[in-house]
Amino acid sequence: MRKKHLEVYRAALKLAGSGNVRDWKGIQEKLVDGGYPRAPEFLDSQKIRAILDMRCDEVRKIGN
Repeated sequence: MRKKHLEVYRAALKLAGSGNVRDWKGIQEKLVDGGYPRAPEFLDSQKIRAILDMRCDEVRKIGN
């Protein structure tokens, strides 16, 4: 896996764990706005999107 892919995945997981985004779409938007224009390409996987959504849900449940 390329270094840039790992960087995007790490940033995505960090955002998912922050509680500041609702789902993978919000994560993708923040990544693109934050300087990762290829984030949509890297997050174009049902498995990755499901993991990010589950993490977002988990963090929201803990926070409530």
